Amino acid sequence: MRPKLELYGSGFVLIAMGILRTQLLAFAALCCAGVGVACADMYLQGVNGDHAMSATHDRFYAGVDKAFVGEGLDWSGVGRSSNGTWVTMISPTYFVSANHYHPNAGDTITFHEDNTLGGVTHAYTVAADAYDTTYGGLSSDLWLGKLTAPLDPAHHVATYPVLMLGADASYMDLHIMAYGVPDRVGTGMISAVVDDFEIGRTRTMRWWFHVEEGTGTGAGDCHLIGGASGGPSFAVLRGRLALVGIHFTTNDTNGVFDPEDSWPLGFGWSGDSFVPFYVDQLDAHMGAERTERMCGVADLNCDGQVNGPDLGLLLGAWGQTGAAFDLTGDNHTDGADVGVLLGAWGN
Repeated sequence: MRPKLELYGSGFVLIAMGILRTQLLAFAALCCAGVGVACADMYLQGVNGDHAMSATHDRFYAGVDKAFVGEGLDWSGVGRSSNGTWVTMISPTYFVSANHYHPNAGDTITFHEDNTLGGVTHAYTVAADAYDTTYGGLSSDLWLGKLTAPLDPAHHVATYPVLMLGADASYMDLHIMAYGVPDRVGTGMISAVVDDFEIGRTRTMRWWFHVEEGTGTGAGDCHLIGGASGGPSFAVLRGRLALVGIHFTTNDTNGVFDPEDSWPLGFGWSGDSFVPFYVDQLDAHMGAERTERMCGVADLNCDGQVNGPDLGLLLGAWGQTGAAFDLTGDNHTDGADVGVLLGAWGN
């Protein structure tokens, strides 16, 4: 097979099938960490690489015309390490990142409570404990890291559930919000969940970028570029961000047609390690902590059905504030949530 241009860390690495993964990781370690190629901004549909849409897609944009696409959602659990890499908290102590581009023991992680760059921040330290997930007995690109101390509840730093929908087909055409450099949020739609054996081995979800027509979500559709590796992709369910992917790779430069890999939408794809595939592995290496799993709109116990046990869970949380069983996104568990559950009954 001809060599391909793949994205790792902040640089494009020309590879051929059969190059050792360890060589790739060694190169990627130089990228976007003060050595080698500089980080670039996430590429957004209709922006052409500039900041014309900063008011909409920049989490920390400070202008009076700010209209952030992710406003009202809690991004506080997406942090950045002192070595330039990304973390996404999945429990009070544990986070996920990319194996080829992740924080190191002793690095400092900075979390922002809100979407103001000058707002309240909190710093935590990365522990030496880590786990590289596997697929088919080989190393994958989803990496589990740990903080030296759990998040302080008073710091209001979010942890994110993993979206568990059962069959891979249930994720098709799901709208996502992808977090990239420099604290930009772009959109897309999941179009495939596949095995990716070209670089290492991982279960990958992909979304396509069509520079002329978009993928169906319009202006703001994104294509990953340098420095995005290890960042998260989320779906939005019950008013919460639910984790579906951690940025892994992309097949081409922006808007360059590739007949080999561009099916079905015409231009290149971006790809994430598909986190739902790995939740059991993550749980097995998280000590007493576990990932929170979010299922369908009203499937509260993740058994694939909406029925009496789900109603029991909802009634048990009656009157509480918080998002665990809030089906309407209003931060309360009440009669409106029962209405949503009954509307999905039997599905």
